[in-house]
Amino acid sequence: MARLWILIGLAAFMMARSAAVHAEGDATAGLPRWMSGCWLTDPGQTTRVEECWTMPRGSMMLGSSQTYDSEGTRSFEHMRILRDAEGLGFIGQPGGTTSVRFKLDRQSAGEVSFVNATHDYPQRITYRLADGKLVAEIALLDGSKPTRWTYRRD
Repeated sequence: MARLWILIGLAAFMMARSAAVHAEGDATAGLPRWMSGCWLTDPGQTTRVEECWTMPRGSMMLGSSQTYDSEGTRSFEHMRILRDAEGLGFIGQPGGTTSVRFKLDRQSAGEVSFVNATHDYPQRITYRLADGKLVAEIALLDGSKPTRWTYRRD
């Protein structure tokens, strides 16, 4: 009889675990998991940028960026990619200022782009995975005035 209760308890635990994993999968669907990890610009540059992204958890990925040189930190940014009632979005907060939301424009395997036509600059933020490197680009909505960073995985 004790074995039966152990088996019932084990089955209940496995069902609950399966439901939790399934719910997490639904909450993180569409989040660009391939961006997870820490990424660094070329070590040969005097000014370097490190950008780190968490794995998707609870419908969100948290990101941080730090630009630094031998003198210290030049700039930083807190970021989020999230799924909420408005859909998939990117929220950036450079230098701890007011946060700005960008909505999903397009997404494919290894690429995601967010836009905000009412923001001064940037209006478009794009990330893509190319040859094992993360390429981040900010630009105006039409693609003009681009600034691009190419990162290697740390």
